[in-house]
Amino acid sequence: MGPPGVGKGTVASIIAKEYGLVHLSTGNIFRAEIASASELGKKISSIVESGGYVPDDITNEIVAKALENYNKSGKIVILDGYPRTLMQVEFLDSLPYFKYEVIELRANEDLILKRLSGRRFCPNCKAGFHIDFMPSSKGNICDKCGTELITRKDDSPESIKNRLKVYKEQTGPLLEHYKNKIHVFDADSDPKVLADLIVSSLTK
Repeated sequence: MGPPGVGKGTVASIIAKEYGLVHLSTGNIFRAEIASASELGKKISSIVESGGYVPDDITNEIVAKALENYNKSGKIVILDGYPRTLMQVEFLDSLPYFKYEVIELRANEDLILKRLSGRRFCPNCKAGFHIDFMPSSKGNICDKCGTELITRKDDSPESIKNRLKVYKEQTGPLLEHYKNKIHVFDADSDPKVLADLIVSSLTK
């Protein structure tokens, strides 16, 4: 758990790669649906571009389907971006085959705004960059395929502020719900160091 831009995806990817786990990102699932140009994808696109969150019923259905598939294979899953509301928590708790730990990443809002507003994305090869933390060696051109980089619509300053507002309103109650089982970490540190710290804490 954690606000947009706190580094959930980066840390989850590091842990998944190093320990052979599955990184299940609702954001990636939604973007794949949007790219398919399906009716559901179009609906999700309009919500995401405005900085809102996809309705619980849609999110629950998509996540449950993915979790069921991974449960059959016996793989451990890192959920990134889910649950975000109490309704999603209740749904997750209702799944008989799923036991989990809760991790919250925290960072100050100025750092979050800097991280999100500086992100750049290659529409061709899907590579990700950041103008401050991980710039392309060719400026605003992808140094992997030569395509001009773009900014995601939901990374505009207005959308970022709205996403943070929605996060506080919708996810705040979850912190109270999980107060006795949540593991809290400062996300200002290096992602690799943070990933190792999280794994060490959970495996004690």
